[in-house]
Amino acid sequence: MNTTSGRGDTIVSDRAFIKITEQAAAEDDRVAGRPHASGSVSGCVAAVHLDLAVRYPAPVPELASELREHVRSRVRDLTGITIENVDIEVVRLVPAQRRAEERS
Repeated sequence: MNTTSGRGDTIVSDRAFIKITEQAAAEDDRVAGRPHASGSVSGCVAAVHLDLAVRYPAPVPELASELREHVRSRVRDLTGITIENVDIEVVRLVPAQRRAEERS
């Protein structure tokens, strides 16, 4: 994957692009564990699919919408690649950890 700026070209490998995308998705506290990303890039434009676990009881539609925008913005900032489509598949719901005082 190449991105061109006024000063030269930046080359981002497919593997690096996927890892950056996974890290961007993992930055949201409502996501449990490490998301799994796959995607395709054509020039400076990409489409991404994310499989992720969500901490229950997070509102999934709201999370998905906010996560799409965060991933698009963060990956664009880091790589120069524009993600036009982010598909999100919630593969698991993970109960949120209870606080120690709630268990007593």
